[in-house]
Amino acid sequence: MANVAFLGTGLLGSAMVEGMLRRGDAVTVWNRTESKARALEAHGAKVAAAPGNAVAGADRIHMTLPDDGVVDHIVNGFIPKLRAGAIVVDHSTTSPRGTKARLERMAKAGIKFIHAPVFMSPQMARDSVGIMLVSGPSSVIEAVHDALKKMTGEVWVLGDAADRAAAYKLFGNSMLFVIAAGITDVFAMAKGLGISSTEALAVFSKFQPGGIIKSRGEKMARGDFSASFELTMARKDIRLMIEAAANQPMTVLPGIAKKMDEAIAKGHGADDLGAIAAEVI
Repeated sequence: MANVAFLGTGLLGSAMVEGMLRRGDAVTVWNRTESKARALEAHGAKVAAAPGNAVAGADRIHMTLPDDGVVDHIVNGFIPKLRAGAIVVDHSTTSPRGTKARLERMAKAGIKFIHAPVFMSPQMARDSVGIMLVSGPSSVIEAVHDALKKMTGEVWVLGDAADRAAAYKLFGNSMLFVIAAGITDVFAMAKGLGISSTEALAVFSKFQPGGIIKSRGEKMARGDFSASFELTMARKDIRLMIEAAANQPMTVLPGIAKKMDEAIAKGHGADDLGAIAAEVI
């Protein structure tokens, strides 16, 4: 049975704590809004009045906090309370640059610290499924690998590069946001055409465009813009989409149209639609 401190018990943190308690760990929790921490008492957690109280004596400290500023503030506050050999595992979604600087500071101070953001919903965290990305010193990762494995379906170790897990987390979340925004524009078109949102989604029961990330994405990464869907034809389709929305507000398609226009103006009209990435490859 591990002695664990968990700081930050929002939706994801609370779910992680429930999983730890179910597996038999002794968990002391802290949250800025105390009622969220108190809700975990029914599952067997102990509640600390301050982060330093929570980490005192803990073998592992886990965190799911809002941003870099909060992480730095909380960590700086509890460092004097850390027991020798304790390992800090930060699951927060933070900036790659901020994460790299933080891990470097921790290493210089002799503190065992790794970054381990996740692609997991709260329910997935309860069920211990999903993906956990991990960056940091290999010796520290090895020491907690088995414990992390119990928390998730896959522990994806990305090596010593301190900022790699943070970067990959942002890459993944960006696709979630783009997809949600794209669905919003589908609904706008559907409304403009008098089709219900539910009916509009039916197309994706047959057509599943997620494969483009690998197929077209790999070509784009190589700077290969040989056309399988000419940019000028894709731009025509966007015009049809905007027209179909019939003045309904749209989220991402107008911005994509602008980027396509810029690429066409630079001579990419006959290239693949992936040429909109030409400036950043």
